[in-house]
Amino acid sequence: MQHILLRTICILHCLIAISDALIFSSISNSNKVDPHPRSLGQTSHTANNASSKDIGGGRSPSSSLSLANNEAPSSTTISLTTDAAKDNDEGLNDILDRALYGDGDSASKLLKTISSLRENRLLEQLNDFLDDILDKVDQRKKPFWTKIKFTSKLSRRSRLAALHRLLNMSTPNASSEEDDTPEAKKSRRRRALVVALRSFVPKDEEGQNDQSSRGFTIYDIEKAARKDLKEQTSAQDMESRLPSGLETPKYSVISKYPKYEIRKYESFSVCSVPMSKPRPDASATDEKVSQPQLMGASSFGALAGYLFGKNEEQTAMKMTTPVLTVGEGDEREMSFVLPSTYWDEESLSKAPTPLRNSLVQLKRDEGGTRAVVMFGGFASSKEVEAKKKELIQNLNSNKEWCLVPGSPITVAQYNDPFTAPWKRRNE
Repeated sequence: MQHILLRTICILHCLIAISDALIFSSISNSNKVDPHPRSLGQTSHTANNASSKDIGGGRSPSSSLSLANNEAPSSTTISLTTDAAKDNDEGLNDILDRALYGDGDSASKLLKTISSLRENRLLEQLNDFLDDILDKVDQRKKPFWTKIKFTSKLSRRSRLAALHRLLNMSTPNASSEEDDTPEAKKSRRRRALVVALRSFVPKDEEGQNDQSSRGFTIYDIEKAARKDLKEQTSAQDMESRLPSGLETPKYSVISKYPKYEIRKYESFSVCSVPMSKPRPDASATDEKVSQPQLMGASSFGALAGYLFGKNEEQTAMKMTTPVLTVGEGDEREMSFVLPSTYWDEESLSKAPTPLRNSLVQLKRDEGGTRAVVMFGGFASSKEVEAKKKELIQNLNSNKEWCLVPGSPITVAQYNDPFTAPWKRRNE
């Protein structure tokens, strides 16, 4: 029986390989690569000073990008022509497939091209580049066998299908009706793609990209994402999702239950800002954020501004984790944890003074006993509300602990916006 199964798998493998070879050989032969592509990796006067007419041509067949190498900006580059009409660029197909197959170097090249476009403010070309990848990933017609997850180890079309499934799982939902326009949906999908590509590059002990190591395959990443989606992650796995090198409030676990735990927190200090009040001089008090359209981005910028030196003493402090939000409606408030230097009452009085118009306030949190439920993914309003109800229901049936009437429920988010959903820790 095992022998027959093994032979069946081998035959399936051969058929998939032949099918892929025929399809992509046809694509490669029909494609004409520009022999003189414009290199984004080189310091070209034309590339850096092109007008919006030059770069905003609606993904015209003549526009071209180059995929930068991981060395200096003037190094050799691989040409990638962004031609949405044909959707058959051999260079992009090959490099994307190698990235999905676990080649961290190829994933780094894609990310470096994205970073170069963003840094040079070539936003239309950046969107075109991401849309070209999404066109390949989101193609509707795929062979039936691409639905079988293990075939992503054998076939490039299965790997594209796996990335399509991954993006379906990880693209965040709209935070409000106003944010659910077609362009907003496309923007969230592009963001999910960038986050996914970052997951293919392994990290070293300091959290930096480690291009010398073998990357992660799309099979590995999809498996991890599905595990997180089914809430099958262990407490140990959640613990590993804490960003390294960042201070976080200290606590001890005093009771553990299947879906939540009871913790005893020590006191700590925070800087807080109301989320519904506009600041009169945000350009002077706020730090610029990479994703200003995200919910809470403005409040995040105000707190980051204070922490990174936009205070009366112009004193920069180290980043901490998590970001805390509490309250509802006009009373909603976001907080950053201050460095431990300012956690006791006397030292808090010596913390840098917030700028007058920043609306930032310094407070102490006395700690205490708290019930906590951990979860991955993005902490959307819908997900937070579901976890809130789950936690309250569990406490109502707990004979040892009970909820203090009127006590606020706080949401804690530990990771930056570009951390993949299946690597995120929320509470």
